[in-house]
Amino acid sequence: MNLGTRDFHLLTVLANELHFGRAADTLGMRQPQLSTRLAQIERAVGVELFVRRPKVSLTPAGRMIVDAGRRALNDFETAVEQARLVERGQIGAIVTAIGSSVMLTNIPQSIQRFRKEYPDVGLTLRDMHSRQQWEALGAGQIDVAITREIGVGKSLRSEIIGRQRFVVLMPSNHPLAKRKKIAPEELKDESFVLFQPVIAPGLHHQINALCIRAGFSPKIVQEAEEWYTVLGFVRAGFGITITLDMPGAPVLADVTSCPLEGMDTHSPIFLCWDEDRHSASRDLFLDWLRKDCETPGKKSGASKQSPA
Repeated sequence: MNLGTRDFHLLTVLANELHFGRAADTLGMRQPQLSTRLAQIERAVGVELFVRRPKVSLTPAGRMIVDAGRRALNDFETAVEQARLVERGQIGAIVTAIGSSVMLTNIPQSIQRFRKEYPDVGLTLRDMHSRQQWEALGAGQIDVAITREIGVGKSLRSEIIGRQRFVVLMPSNHPLAKRKKIAPEELKDESFVLFQPVIAPGLHHQINALCIRAGFSPKIVQEAEEWYTVLGFVRAGFGITITLDMPGAPVLADVTSCPLEGMDTHSPIFLCWDEDRHSASRDLFLDWLRKDCETPGKKSGASKQSPA
C-alpha cells in the first residue's frame, strides 16, 4: 500500500492533537472512522504508529512516518502552488527580440518593471533587426518580437504598442536649424545620410515611405552602420538625417534636432508573436506590455498623435 496525501494529512492531524475525538472533528469524520482508517494504515506499513493507552502518543516509528508525511505534504503544497504559477505564466521563460532603436524608448523600463514584478519568469533579450525577428518568430527561436516592421506569416500576429516622432538632425548652421517644426516636403532638395538598410531595415523603410508621401524620394548621399558615423557625416555637412526622437541618445555638438510636423511623421512600434505557439509566460508578458505602455507617462517615447 502506498500512502497518499489524505493518509499523511490524517496522521499529521492526529499527531498534532494526540486525541482521537479532536482529530476526528478537525478531519470532519467520526471517531470510529478515524480509528478504522488508522488501523488500516498501520496494517499496511506493518508497524504500530500510535500508542492508544493510557494516552495517545507517537511511537518512534510513527514519529518517523509523521515527519516524512509533513515533508511530503509541504512538498506537495509547494508543487501545487508552483503549478498554479506556471499555469498563470508567473514561472517560466521568455525569449524576446528587440530592435536597437526600440532600446532608446521607454519599453526597456517597462520590461524592467515586468522582471521586478515576476522574478521567476526568466526573460532573455536578443538584439535583432526586424527581418531577423520575423524569421526567428517563424522558426520558434523567440517568443516575442518588438520591432518597427511587421512581417507575413499565417499564424504571426502583431499590434501597435507605441509610436515615436521623427525628427530631423542637421548642422547647427543649416538654414532650417532655428525652426521649431519642419514639414517633410521642405526636405525634398536636401541630401540625406541614413543607416544602411541592413542595419535598420524597418526604420529605413519608414523614412523612405515618409518622404514618398511628402512627394519626393530622398537623395541619399551617405549610408553608415554606426550612429556616431551618421552624426559625424551630418556634422561635417554631408547632409541631414531623419531619425527618431530618442531621449538619451548621444548627439554631437553643432548638430541640431527639429521635430517633423504632420500626422504621418511618427514611427509605430509593433508587438509581435506566433499565436500557434502557446506560452502562458509569453501571454502574461504581452498583457503586461499592453497595459504598462498605455499608462500615462510610460508611453514608448510616443506622441498622442497617430500615424496614418
